[in-house]
Amino acid sequence: MAMISLRGFSALSIAVSLTVSCGEDKAATPADKTKVALYAGRGACEWCKTAAESMFEWMGYEVERISPEFINASSLDGFDLICFPGGDMYEYSQDISSEGKIKIKQFISAGGGYFGICGGAYFAAEEVYWRGGRLDMRPLSLYSGTAAGPVDQIVAYPDYGMCALDVATLGHPITAGEDGSMSVLYYWGPYLAPDAGFEGDVICDYHITATHAMLAFEYGEGRVFLTGVHPEVEENDDRDGTDAGDDLTDPETDWDFMKKAARWCLGEI
Repeated sequence: MAMISLRGFSALSIAVSLTVSCGEDKAATPADKTKVALYAGRGACEWCKTAAESMFEWMGYEVERISPEFINASSLDGFDLICFPGGDMYEYSQDISSEGKIKIKQFISAGGGYFGICGGAYFAAEEVYWRGGRLDMRPLSLYSGTAAGPVDQIVAYPDYGMCALDVATLGHPITAGEDGSMSVLYYWGPYLAPDAGFEGDVICDYHITATHAMLAFEYGEGRVFLTGVHPEVEENDDRDGTDAGDDLTDPETDWDFMKKAARWCLGEI
């Protein structure tokens, strides 16, 4: 979910790393676990945070919610992956200082992973467009290009619903074993439009518009995964800890798919 509230605009609602020893399997200790920093500052929507946290914990990861103050003042070195969930990317940009944004980029460049969902995918772009207008904000600029939405052809704003995605790169480790299409919750997310010369992979396209819904690319020594839709939400299962999307029908889980995305971000596949 992406949300915007800013002056001059209308107010809008807007793996487990198991230690391996010969002949013996041991449960991971806290020190062994992959650590995920989940952004939980102003603008991050409650169900987006809860569903993402539930998903990463299901993967066996240790999740710590972090604030913009933490990012601005502290090191991210103790984490393996940082996730920006759905929410208000404008507020993310306002609350994280220039130095904080540099820290995030340095964290990724040094080998960390970035996992951006909806608002977190908007935040990763160089330019952000909301309802046809470019936002006056300073995003992370992890790639040259734009993130723009909501996309009324998919689901007319302010509604939400299930949308069809087409797998665009079947040979990628994230898409291994996928059958070519899937249905995922759409809630005001962007289409992602990298500039010419983009050195990464398009993972999925929106079926109805043939624009990009998911990207995966390297950033220095690290990796970035972006999704304009909400695969962290389990519409027909309460294990995500929320009632988001419970009025919709989706017989499939997207968590196995997202575990591959997380493992790819971590350099495991």
